[in-house]
Amino acid sequence: MTKQHPSWEGIAPCFESGREYLDWIHNWMEWGGTVPEEYEAYFLELGNAVRHKGYEHPITEKKMCRALERTQRTGEMIDIVPDPEFLPGGARVGQCDGWTYHIEYISKEEYFRRRQEEKEELRLFHFIHRAEWHFAKTMPQIPHWYCLLKECENKEEFLWFARYIVEHSVPGEFCGRTYHYYYLGQYKYWIMDESPEACDLINRDKVEK
Repeated sequence: MTKQHPSWEGIAPCFESGREYLDWIHNWMEWGGTVPEEYEAYFLELGNAVRHKGYEHPITEKKMCRALERTQRTGEMIDIVPDPEFLPGGARVGQCDGWTYHIEYISKEEYFRRRQEEKEELRLFHFIHRAEWHFAKTMPQIPHWYCLLKECENKEEFLWFARYIVEHSVPGEFCGRTYHYYYLGQYKYWIMDESPEACDLINRDKVEK
């Protein structure tokens, strides 16, 4: 195997086999080397996927070598994806065994879109769990919670979340008025202001089942 898709030029050398490709990844992990910064996490993930480092049932080296050969030819990227029986949350909810994964072949655009989505999800998780959510005592007939811009240590994160709510919201009716709600887990979030930049309060309420 000596054919390499043009999109890999300058990112990884052209290899004779998937085995040689995988060895190069492991050598890079152990001794370092030069790859574009945006691909470092990618090669690290592939190298760890065949080792028992966070994977109860890792991808076999044979499968990985075949996958590397394919992607070198096609220009695709490899995504290591949990199998359907994988429990959401993993170690965060106490899961410690039974993890199995498979390989997906996706375009570079889709790969980096997924990684960006994961970063945003993590950013959301951190903001929501660090914010102080107050119960709206003055409106007991409409139970909900809110957080305030003035109480947030990082006001940029507050405004980022307000913009995120607006950009990812769906319209919903309440008491004859249309609001725009962002749904996440068991909660929905919304702002009352005309724009995120004017927002100083973010509301949330539990989603009715």
